Amino acid sequence: MSFIDGLIPIVAISLTMGIPMMAIWTSHQRKMLELKLKLQDGNSLSSQKTIEALREEVRSLRDTTTQYDVSFDTALQRMEGRMGAIERKVNQQGSAVQDTQSQSLGR
Repeated sequence: MSFIDGLIPIVAISLTMGIPMMAIWTSHQRKMLELKLKLQDGNSLSSQKTIEALREEVRSLRDTTTQYDVSFDTALQRMEGRMGAIERKVNQQGSAVQDTQSQSLGR
């Protein structure tokens, strides 16, 4: 028996066993890559939903702060109006008191 005669059965057995083993291994690798891609797609969708929720929350906070700012400005204007009225009243009373005092002294 020559070397080649002994090699033929070894090659035949290797191919017979190797081809299915290679098919199983490549199938496994393909499934693992598919799982990784699904996981990445799921994470990106989750991230997009989270980002959109955060954007909506920022919009809501911006609206709320604008409403408080307008409310504060309105209250401040009312207080300024009241203070102006009180100052005018005090000035009028003060000038009336001065007129009374000057009339009393002038007698």
